[in-house]
Amino acid sequence: MADPPSRGKPRAMPQANARPRRTWTVLFVATLAACSRGSAPSEVTSPAGGSSAVNEAGAATASAPPARSPRLDDPRWQRAMGEDPAGLAALADALGATGLVEALGDGGVIQRTALLALPLADDADLALGPLGGRALVTTGEERAAVLEALLGVAGRPADAREMLDPEGAGEAAAAVLSIANDASLPREHRALAVSAARALAEKKLLDPAKIPAELDPP
Repeated sequence: MADPPSRGKPRAMPQANARPRRTWTVLFVATLAACSRGSAPSEVTSPAGGSSAVNEAGAATASAPPARSPRLDDPRWQRAMGEDPAGLAALADALGATGLVEALGDGGVIQRTALLALPLADDADLALGPLGGRALVTTGEERAAVLEALLGVAGRPADAREMLDPEGAGEAAAAVLSIANDASLPREHRALAVSAARALAEKKLLDPAKIPAELDPP
């Protein structure tokens, strides 16, 4: 189980020296794109004993995006905007997790496209920390979309390689536990957080005993 993230200034998102061969299937996209994103806004606190300091691109609130993102004119983004699995996979291949996380600040369709593509990146686990931090500071539909992306990354099949960013994974684990245990948040958000927490627990990143059971099916 990863230790809770330490307090301090936001750290830079680590870079992978080499991106491993893809093992994840693009069939995930169809399921993720179909998920409901509607929910009522609500605030969430940082996990007790943990830190919400994460990569600035992931933890930044949804401040006013640029009037027009230059990515809107990029053919790679244009192809992926239609939620086409092949287009999303190509975007993930081209940019990797780092490039997709950087695009989250653009908001709108670019943000939605980046969140759909993130679980398809070969180095997707680099995004766990930024996604966890962003889930703590967003609300409503944006938080739901962030949690869906986090679940997609956390639920990728385990492989033999080491986690690219263990500290970021620990931050994500603390974030989803905080959301899952916050009874003031929308039930659908908490359910997504519980699912993500269970996926991270399977990877020994958190104690499954800390995951609330009240949202489990009867």
